[in-house]
Formats: sequence, C-alpha cells, structure tokens
Amino acid sequence: MAKARRTASPRKAQTAVKDRLRNWGVALGLSLRALSTAAALLLLVLLLGRGALALYASPVAHIVVTGKLDTRHREAVRSTVADSIDSGLLALDLQALQAQLEALPWIYRATLRRQFPDTIEIRVIEQLPIARWGDRAFLKHEARVVEVADAQRWASLPLIRGPQGSEALMMSHYRHLLEQLRPLELLPASLQEDGFGQITVLLDNGVELVLGKRELFGERVDNFLTLWRAELRGEAERVERVDMRYAAGAAVAFSDTPQIAALATASQTGRE
Repeated sequence: MAKARRTASPRKAQTAVKDRLRNWGVALGLSLRALSTAAALLLLVLLLGRGALALYASPVAHIVVTGKLDTRHREAVRSTVADSIDSGLLALDLQALQAQLEALPWIYRATLRRQFPDTIEIRVIEQLPIARWGDRAFLKHEARVVEVADAQRWASLPLIRGPQGSEALMMSHYRHLLEQLRPLELLPASLQEDGFGQITVLLDNGVELVLGKRELFGERVDNFLTLWRAELRGEAERVERVDMRYAAGAAVAFSDTPQIAALATASQTGRE
C-alpha cells in the first residue's frame, strides 16, 4: 500500500517566505549602506583632490620679506622672487628660490616658507663685509670680493691689500691675526702684502709690525707675540715699529728716542 505524501502546512510555508524576505532585506540594507559609505568616501576624495589642486595652482598674491635690510635690498629680494614664480603656491620650488637668493652677493642666508592661502614669507640675513679690499672693494667672510653701493658706511673696517688672487690667503692671515692678537688686547687695523711678497701689519694702537716674507708669516707672528708679552707690553705707548725680519729676534723703534733697540743676538744681524 503506497504511503501518503506529506505536504508542509500553510503556516510553515508562510514563515519560511517571511524569513527569506527578511534575510534579503538585511542583505540589501547592508549593500546599500556599503554603497553609501563608498559614495561618501569617493565624494570626500574628490573634494580633497579639488581643494589640493586649487591650492597647488593658487597664485602667490603676497611676498613678505623680513630681516634687517635697507629698502633697496628688500625690494630687490621681492623682485627676484616675483620674477621667478611661475607656478602656484604649493608647486613652488623653495630650495631653488633659496639658492637663487643666496647667490646674491649681499645675502648670507635666506629662509622661505609658505603661508596659506597665498603668501610666501622670506627671512633674510644680510652678508656684511668684514674688511676693505684695496681702495674700492670689500671682502666677505668667505674671502669673496664684492663692491657695495654705500662704501662710506664701511670706511672704518680694517684694510686688507694684496696681489690679485691672494684674497683667500690674506683673509686667512687676517683671521689668524685676530685670533692671536685679541688676548693681548690688540687688533689688526690693516694687513698688506706688497709686490715682493713682504707683509706689513698696522695694529689698532698705531704700531707698525713688519713681518716680511709671506712664507714665514705664522712663525713671525708667534715670535712677535712672545716678544710683546715679555718685553714690549709695558712699553706699548712708546713702541712705533717692530721689525720681525730677523732670524731670531727683532728691531724695535720707540717714539721718544732716535735709536733702534735691537732685540736679537749679536751674531744674528741679518734680516729677510
């Protein structure tokens, strides 16, 4: 006898349909939420990208120059940067602009930074001359020769004079003198080398120091320091000239006597 076929009750069938619909609804809701989130993120990316592009292409409207500069140099900095700007604020190559400014002979260091939305700020440290070079030019700290418009402003600087091409060597000699003379409360007012390679120094107290051959510069400076400490410091007001062109000694001229006091051994009378 054939068995009777079982069929699901109408109530169970309705429950199963409802469960399927509920699951589909949940899945659809999650999918819509994910799509909404992705759309929001995409919109945010587009907005940020558009903003970045706007800043990247945003023109520089203001150039602010700070530092101790006169009006002429301040305007020159502003003009140099303005002429070199060919892109928006974010696209500017600040390192290239810095190198361009620091190549100017009167700028020691330049620092640049962006100020959003449309400003570039430039802080400049002026490169001042530290000595006069000959009659018209000046020497900077790295021994570079420059000419300045307001030369009278620097007329009191020490004078350095030497053959063409000797700037670096003479600057090195000058720095050595500064370092060695300061403990004795002396300073070089001028340092000169003639066409024969003979070096002469004028000290700030008026004493003329003759050092002779450039090759013996360091040795003779040391000998002078020893002589000044041991013999001449107490007579500083009377000393007019010290000639160190002797093998192991010096000749000193005093202001109140016509004779020259020889501070050398009797057998060492030659000089060079």
